[in-house]
Amino acid sequence: MIPPTKSVIDDPDAEAAESPDAEMTEKQAAELRKLCEQLDEPFDATLTEAQARERIIELRERADS
Repeated sequence: MIPPTKSVIDDPDAEAAESPDAEMTEKQAAELRKLCEQLDEPFDATLTEAQARERIIELRERADS
């Protein structure tokens, strides 16, 4: 029997197909709010799921540098 393997994708929400206008998920909103507070950036609650994903990536990169 082969043991289950870990998914290569860190964010399970990234696997789901999305509508271009879908609102960001609660998980995304929580992470985005945390990153915005950490970096003293404004939090935009109106972002779509795709926009939030891009903003999170951008802020993570800034937080890591």
